[in-house]
Amino acid sequence: MNSKLVAHRGEPETWPENSYAGFEAVLRAGAAYIETDVQITADGVAVLSHDLSLHKITGLDQSISDTDYREIRALSAGYPERFGDKYKDLAITPLEDFVALLKQWPQARAFIEIKHASLAAFGIDKVVDIVLAVLDEVAGQIIIISFDYEALVYTRGRCALPIGWVLPAWSGKNRVRASELSPEYLFCNRKRLPPAPAALWEGPWRWVVYTVNDASEIAPLVKRGIDMLETNVISKLLADPGSSGRPGD
Repeated sequence: MNSKLVAHRGEPETWPENSYAGFEAVLRAGAAYIETDVQITADGVAVLSHDLSLHKITGLDQSISDTDYREIRALSAGYPERFGDKYKDLAITPLEDFVALLKQWPQARAFIEIKHASLAAFGIDKVVDIVLAVLDEVAGQIIIISFDYEALVYTRGRCALPIGWVLPAWSGKNRVRASELSPEYLFCNRKRLPPAPAALWEGPWRWVVYTVNDASEIAPLVKRGIDMLETNVISKLLADPGSSGRPGD
């Protein structure tokens, strides 16, 4: 397993993003780390989706937070705009099923991103509590991440799970906030990093950047001090002997 690469939403270049089938495929390919997004349905069910809108994945212009899970689970979720009818039999994955998949891969670790849209719709306490309850059985495999700083503060107070803050911007203010939160991971869009050779912030965290799909970009980022890289093409990079950034990784 390559411990530097993170399967971003599974493998969205090949499968509908955040699909059970996509995650199963990348785990079989050898992914050590995977990342998914969680939204909450109108009746309080945690499901895997980056967007609050169902439009991209199902073609239905409707909000997850306004829709009960029973209706959502009946929808075809094959990302028709990208894949046509190829994956029309796939459904949106409940977080509960994702947990069942993780149980089959006990060495794998998962970054669970709690999305701001659901936090805004239902409140931090309710959303985080729902997510943590579902994840309890695989807590040793989980890192909770979010753009939402206060949601991570709340998570810290509720459990001992590692956390990761996804930086909304590279700024002095956020450097101070990161130091105060002291997360185990700091995530940053690679385009937001200051130009090399500027140093990365020092702290107790591991740096994770997104999204890196070209093997040639990995070594320079690792050299700068980046610990992990999210990618949409993890199967391809895992098959590339030069993708690790360092010999033997």
